[in-house]
Amino acid sequence: MNLRSVDLNLLTIFDAVITEQNLSRAAAHIGMSQPAISAALARLRLVLKDELFVRTGRGVRPTPKALELQQPIRDILNQISATLAPSHLFDPSTTQKTFCIASIDYGGITVIPALLEHLQALGSSARINVWPQYEVDLCEKMRFGQVDFVIDNIPITDSDFSSIVLNKEKAWCLVRRGHPDIHKTLSLQQFLRAEHIVLYPQGGRVSQLDEYLIQQDIRRNHAMKVPSFFNMPYLVQTSDLICCLPERVAHHFAALHDLAILPVPLPDWVAHYYLMWHTRVNQEPAHQWLRDIIITLCKTPPRYIKNE
Repeated sequence: MNLRSVDLNLLTIFDAVITEQNLSRAAAHIGMSQPAISAALARLRLVLKDELFVRTGRGVRPTPKALELQQPIRDILNQISATLAPSHLFDPSTTQKTFCIASIDYGGITVIPALLEHLQALGSSARINVWPQYEVDLCEKMRFGQVDFVIDNIPITDSDFSSIVLNKEKAWCLVRRGHPDIHKTLSLQQFLRAEHIVLYPQGGRVSQLDEYLIQQDIRRNHAMKVPSFFNMPYLVQTSDLICCLPERVAHHFAALHDLAILPVPLPDWVAHYYLMWHTRVNQEPAHQWLRDIIITLCKTPPRYIKNE
């Protein structure tokens, strides 16, 4: 094939259409009219000698040939984008860039505050927005640059995403002072006997701790479900309920709410928390800069306020 006969803009249109699987949405995303999208696809069909997309009641469905081309074309576009990125233009002190981080409560408590403090100390004008982590189209938002990073305890396994373990956390329990059954120690029997506050399953996901307990043929008593870590310490403070939280989060809440904190009697259990991003920004200077800061901050041992 003579590459001079191929308009590389057609590859961008192909990527938008196969991602959206709807011509109107693809046209809106890349700022073209639907007739222009249709005309471009007609040209691409001639070049690639395949129908590429078949109309359905709700949009279009890619042919086997289109599915075969999807990842190679996306890789080509990512490489072109990274190669042409104006790396010399990024200046942390003057940038007006707003980074969007999708995060579970863990990131909002242990990562984002330290990140904001660090950016302020640097005198950087970069801004941070925190996005709901449980959006169903989160991966697509990352592909199109609407979300820059995700912090979660379950990694994204798609081949066009990168990830790194930020922290490994043991679980700790929060208990109100003067609890009738739990005092200075917490045995497995007390742990199973207690009534627990747990998170609502998000997207059908069972917590990693409960998955581990099920594998050990153990069940804890789910007495109350809440939508966020932030609800838990207030409820523990005024009841005999207990809750289990990652170590850094548990110590933070224990000091803030004057709660007793005890290690969960499961010494072999640990949770992993990941930082994830789309591979198209691997070499993008602004993303590299913020990514390195987040990773470095998470390597710093936490400073706990003493909680007697």
